[in-house]
Amino acid sequence: MVRRFLRLLARWPSERALLVACALGLIALGIMVAGIVLGTPLPVVASMSVAQGIGVLACLLFGLSIAADVASKRPEQ
Repeated sequence: MVRRFLRLLARWPSERALLVACALGLIALGIMVAGIVLGTPLPVVASMSVAQGIGVLACLLFGLSIAADVASKRPEQ
């Protein structure tokens, strides 16, 4: 099962996933800034919640890209 996962990671499009992760991170940051600029409690709480979800997705994509890079450089055993 681990070998199957490593083979799957070796085919992962790392560059595209990193690009999407960076874009999602910037979008999440923009949502957080918008919530702070509006300043009332409801938009702040809503924007932080939505931005946290987007940020977690960006972090997962970044982590998978790192794992894919390691898997592609690791020799088969």
